[in-house]
Amino acid sequence: MAKVLNDLLDAAIQDEIDAQKFYLDAREKSVNPRLKEFFNTLANEEKGHERILQGVKEMGLYDVDLPVDEGVLDQIEGAHVITGEKPIKELSIEEAMQLAMKKENKACHVYAQMAETADQEEIKKLFSSISADERRHFSMIEKHYEMRTGQMGSEG
Repeated sequence: MAKVLNDLLDAAIQDEIDAQKFYLDAREKSVNPRLKEFFNTLANEEKGHERILQGVKEMGLYDVDLPVDEGVLDQIEGAHVITGEKPIKELSIEEAMQLAMKKENKACHVYAQMAETADQEEIKKLFSSISADERRHFSMIEKHYEMRTGQMGSEG
């Protein structure tokens, strides 16, 4: 059976749920109050992506039965997953931040590819916007990581 936009949205929603769990687990692992708040913010932003994607499905404004490139669908399934990643409980907070940067970088590229292959202009804009958010998340995590590891000055 051919894959359709609805399948792509379902996979993206699940990926955003997985990202939220990662950041909430990182929040619990951190002892630094500022890092706890930072990870909570990231989890909330991923929750926002989940809500937006769910809204696209529920509004009925788009033809969710449009066929999609199965290669793109394969990539979105686990866009925030890195092959061979360890559970967060086995990582130091610095390792968790490094993993988070890899996850956000991968998600940024996957959403950009989804935007490129989308047929509907509004869907292109949506995926481009989420890609930009993931790129911003990467930059934010990188800044906190550099501050924490002394590459930038005071601890984040």
